[in-house]
Formats: sequence, structure tokens, C-alpha cells
Amino acid sequence: MKKLSMSIGLVLVLAVTAAPVLAITWGLPDTEHKNVGAMVVDWPSYGPFQACSGTLVHPRVFLTAGHCTEGWEGTGVETFWVNFDRYALKEATLLEVEQVITHPDYYWGPTSDPHDVGVLILAKPVRRITPARLPTEGYLNDLNAAGLLGRGADKAKFTVVGYGGTLNWPPPDIYYDDYRQFAVSEFRSLLGAWLRLSQNPATGDGGTCAGDSGGPAFWTEEDGDEILVGITSWGDPNCMSAGFNYRVDIPETLSFIQAVIDGLED
Repeated sequence: MKKLSMSIGLVLVLAVTAAPVLAITWGLPDTEHKNVGAMVVDWPSYGPFQACSGTLVHPRVFLTAGHCTEGWEGTGVETFWVNFDRYALKEATLLEVEQVITHPDYYWGPTSDPHDVGVLILAKPVRRITPARLPTEGYLNDLNAAGLLGRGADKAKFTVVGYGGTLNWPPPDIYYDDYRQFAVSEFRSLLGAWLRLSQNPATGDGGTCAGDSGGPAFWTEEDGDEILVGITSWGDPNCMSAGFNYRVDIPETLSFIQAVIDGLED
């Protein structure tokens, strides 16, 4: 079954997007991030398949990556679910998705800003889970200006969460069990559209790989509250070095999310 899952996963990557679909490496089982869920699709002749990860940001809005919501035409996939259980494929907790929306400016090509954002609209609101806190505009810039992201060898840590594969040693052997995990990644740089994090195990970091695309990167404030500041987007092919997270605190992301929420409330 794992070999079958791997082969379908590779087909899915090629069919859905030219970008790497990113999984938690060097991570631990997660029981805390109940607002992080799995994007599950009904794969033809196979059944439920965990495609990406994401985060509840409104009772009906599940935030993920644009390359997770785009490009399903012609694949035979017509049914989408979200699952907030620790096990992505637990059938009893699959939640129906009413609509799939990709950022109108999404484009994965030669660009510094692909607008890699999408959402799944749940058919019914989720009341038992508290949505993640979104940042204010320029939140990461403010942290950086205040020196909170760190300089030199000692830099700030971010928490990444997802349902993707787990990296075995020696890499790039990755296995998939579809359980939610978390890892800690160290800050490396802040770009216009990107939060770049280290997932190098040699420096004690973990990160993302196949299956974690769309999952969150959280910043933890002094009071312990977590702020959703990044969306897992891409990284190095072997999931060993760097992870790039599309920024949530930029106007391109925040205005898109707000427009979706306003549309639901209207």
C-alpha cells in the first residue's frame, strides 16, 4: 500500500503543479494544532488520498497553497474533503468541501511572487475548532526590524505543521503514514513574498517535504499565542536544506483571504 501511495503521490505532483509538493522531516507527532488539517481528494480508482495540508482561518475557510487548489482539471478528481483528525484518512471525520478557490493572480513560473495561495470552502462551519490567528500586514517586517528574528548564528525558530511524508536516513527515502506532525525550523531570510527557513538536520532543524504544501508556519509570541505567518510552498528536492513559505502577512494574501470571508458573510 505504501508503494502505491508513493506512485500516486508522484503522479499527483506532476499533474497538479510544476512546483515541489512539500512533508514534515525530523518532526514529531502533533496533538496541539487542532486547526491544522489535511486536504484529501477522492482519487479515481484509489479512493481518499492526502494531497496537501492547510489551516482553518475561519469556520468555513481552510487556507492552503495555490498549487494545491489549482490544476485538478483532467485528473478525474471531483470530490475534496478536509480532515482535522490526527489521521488524514479517517473516514468518519472527513468534512465536505463546497468550493475550491485559487488566488486570481496565481502563476507558478518565472516570477518572484507566484501568489501561491488557495482556499477550500467547507460546506458547513466548524465550530469545535478555534481558527488560527492571522498576522497584521507587515508583521514579519516588524519582527525583523525589532531584531526578533535574530542575527548571526542564533536565529528565531518557527513551527511548521503538516501531514506529509517523513524522511528516513539516508535520504531521500520518504515514507507516508498520513499523520499530522510538527517540526521546528530556524529563520534564514525574509524576502518580499517569502519566509525562508532552515530544515537542515545538522543544525537541529526539521521542516517540510512531500504532502505538507499549504500547511502553516507559526510564529510564537511571548504569551504563547501562535500567529500564522507562512504557507508551506516549496523547498530543496531532498527536503534536507531549506523550506520556502509564502508569506501570509503581505497584502496579496491578506486581501485575498478577507475577500473570501466577506463573500461568505455577504
